[in-house]
Amino acid sequence: MMSQPFKDPFNFLYFVGFILVLLLPTLPASLSFLRLAGVIQF
Repeated sequence: MMSQPFKDPFNFLYFVGFILVLLLPTLPASLSFLRLAGVIQF
């Protein structure tokens, strides 16, 4: 994934939180897509 691993777990959590905040407006569409993908896979 990344060439350099995260040395600080807090930095990784902050990065994940930042991505979640960016994806927040598309949350309903993502949930419906994941539900459809789950139905197709399982």
